[in-house]
Amino acid sequence: MSYPSPLPDRPEIRRPGLSGRAGGGARPRGRDRARRTRDAVVETALRLFSERGHLAVRVEDIAREAGISRATFYKHFSEREEILAALLTRLLDDETEGPNCQVQIQVDGEADRAEDRPGTTTDLPARVRALARTVADRTLEREELARFVYALPVRHEALLSVEPIRRPRACRQLDRLLAEAGAAGELRAGVLVDAARAHVHAAIETAMRAWATGQAPDALAEVDRQLDLALYGVLGTPRSG
Repeated sequence: MSYPSPLPDRPEIRRPGLSGRAGGGARPRGRDRARRTRDAVVETALRLFSERGHLAVRVEDIAREAGISRATFYKHFSEREEILAALLTRLLDDETEGPNCQVQIQVDGEADRAEDRPGTTTDLPARVRALARTVADRTLEREELARFVYALPVRHEALLSVEPIRRPRACRQLDRLLAEAGAAGELRAGVLVDAARAHVHAAIETAMRAWATGQAPDALAEVDRQLDLALYGVLGTPRSG
């Protein structure tokens, strides 16, 4: 026989981290706070870099202006170059929905439909150019950030190799396009996919840097010019023999 408890019923007390799933509701809040701190550091760094030049800004300056300690800074960035990589990724990435994302999907879709039609082939230079112009269009929407990032005397491929920075979507799309072209035999004989990828990315970076430093007034026209050099070379006529 069971007897009623002499203590009154009390509502169950839920504590963070003790709910049915691991971590309870604390982890999302922690992630949000970490993301806000990281964003604040990046925004502060961009302002200081723009005002003083990135070589004149120390970690201590960024932490102080962002209202955090050096220890907190190093929880999010192991070195100052990671902030430059985060700025480049912010400029080029387009994981969120938007008009440029739709343009890229449309470009890929046109290529896919061309492959499905018998007797037709895709135009690799046109596909590369369309995607590169989309990247340039996106960067021009954030002109101040774009001018700062592309004026940096640092190779962007070196920045994108910094861990744990994720390679921007636009770069991944170009990489995939060139890899598919290599697999389909669309690249010139003897040209490795890695070499083609580096060549095309360098052409886009060169064009945008020329625009950012005032050497080229029209970014899109410069992208086209540099891609012509990358894809077709500098010779007026093919070499014989």
